[in-house]
Amino acid sequence: MHTNCGKPPLKPLRPWFAWLWAGMAILLLLALSACRDAAPASQALSPATAPASAETAVPAPLTATPAAGDPGAPLSPDAAPTAVPPTATPTPTATPRPPLELQVPANLAAAAAEALAQLNQAATGWEWYLALQDEPAPPESENPGPATIRLVSSLDAQPPNLVRQAPLALAVPFVTEWEEVSAEEAQTILRDGHALVRIVPWAEMPRTHKALRIDGRGPADPAYPLQQSWRLQADAGLETAVAELLPRLQAALPPEPLVHLAAVGDIMLDRSLGAALQRGDLAYPFVGVAAALRAADLTVGNLESALGDVGAPQPKRYPFRAPPEAAAALALAGFDLVSLANNHGMDYGPEALLQALALLEAQGVATVGAGANAAAAYAPHIFEVNGLRLAFLGYVHVPVEYSGFDTASWTAGPTTPGLAWGDPAQIRADVTAVAPQVDLVIVLLHSGHEYVAAPSAAQMAAARAAVEAGAHLVIGHHAHILQGIEFYGEGVIVYGTGNFAFEIDGPPETAVYHIWLDRNGVREIALEPAIIQFGGQPRLAETWEAAAIRRQVYSLTRFLNLATY
Repeated sequence: MHTNCGKPPLKPLRPWFAWLWAGMAILLLLALSACRDAAPASQALSPATAPASAETAVPAPLTATPAAGDPGAPLSPDAAPTAVPPTATPTPTATPRPPLELQVPANLAAAAAEALAQLNQAATGWEWYLALQDEPAPPESENPGPATIRLVSSLDAQPPNLVRQAPLALAVPFVTEWEEVSAEEAQTILRDGHALVRIVPWAEMPRTHKALRIDGRGPADPAYPLQQSWRLQADAGLETAVAELLPRLQAALPPEPLVHLAAVGDIMLDRSLGAALQRGDLAYPFVGVAAALRAADLTVGNLESALGDVGAPQPKRYPFRAPPEAAAALALAGFDLVSLANNHGMDYGPEALLQALALLEAQGVATVGAGANAAAAYAPHIFEVNGLRLAFLGYVHVPVEYSGFDTASWTAGPTTPGLAWGDPAQIRADVTAVAPQVDLVIVLLHSGHEYVAAPSAAQMAAARAAVEAGAHLVIGHHAHILQGIEFYGEGVIVYGTGNFAFEIDGPPETAVYHIWLDRNGVREIALEPAIIQFGGQPRLAETWEAAAIRRQVYSLTRFLNLATY
């Protein structure tokens, strides 16, 4: 029995009070346990908001998440809190680009559209639109349109924001006996007009016309003064847009490809000219005209003889054979191609023909109209110049000679050397076959009657067959005199270019035919008259000589084109 050391004894606890204390103790323990487990869970929900230190941290209140399928279930002290899914970030809306309109003339719209498509694909600072300058303006009552940049033309030599330049032509009919004006006269025509003159872009000039030279310079000359400049003109504040557009338009509107072709007639380097070559003077035959021949991108002619030192003369009245040095002389003068399809091409037989082909090839002078067999004789030669592909074909179609010799007997066979005979059906087939492979087809045709100005029926049939099949230009020879030019269908037929370098008893008048070609065919023909001197050497004509030579060609041309002139 315990004693209380003199103090009154403690009263025993009542049973209900003991249960109350025990319950309170259990609740306190549960609360402490819940606070300990909830602290890390609240930090995991928002890491970006974690407190900087323990001293300043404020515990996040515990949020009970009901168990799946039981919204009202109590949170167990040992249960892990359910993760809150991340909030989706909204996709930003692209800021619309301001519209910007480019106004261009209709003939440049296709190229401009290509440039704008590239800019829109590159997602620059503007949404580009194309409009034609000849479209009607919207009524004033409508909302104002987008900001505008215009492609405008002027005659300024070096305007700002220059896109391209192209020559303007003072165009007159080809047969007009008027060749040149001064710069002052050209300005007067621009200001006041002229009854005979059409002012057009050179690229759009009809092939039946020619461009007047200005102070001696033609539209193809880099220093030609009459240039149409296309530049960008913009509303204020669009300098950056112009800077972005300018290189794209310049690339989309490059200068149009153009080929300058020089063509001459019969070249016969035997007799006096051949003697000069054998003495070692390779420049002699063409020294007076070489500068004009070399100025062209391509120079072509008709080699009216055999070439070499082998073979035997054929049973005909005038067999010609140029010495082997003639091949080097032709190359030195600037010739790129010669036709061998003529009534002297095999004057010394097949052996000499094959030698000529080899000698010319060695000097880089191409040939057409002859070959080791029919396939080679009728094959085209294709040049690629200034971005254009040009096919040349050569044919002969001449009457039987007075001596009874028939050039058709030299026609190449399947396995025998010879020439390309100019049957119209054959020409048509050959042109049709090569046309899809190239941009331009040019036919060299040796045909007609000697010393007769009017083209023969056979000559016209062969030339027209070529044009009807798709040839853009036919260059003729054989008559030994100049003949007219026919503007036929979509092509041009120069029926007779006369002699050029030839010691012969005949008229001395000749010319270098300067022909500019683009993708559409002949753009312009211009004659540079020349005179064949004693001994066969050509030189450029003096002014007073040139006028008579042009007059002769213009008169014959007018007769061939009565519906035009």
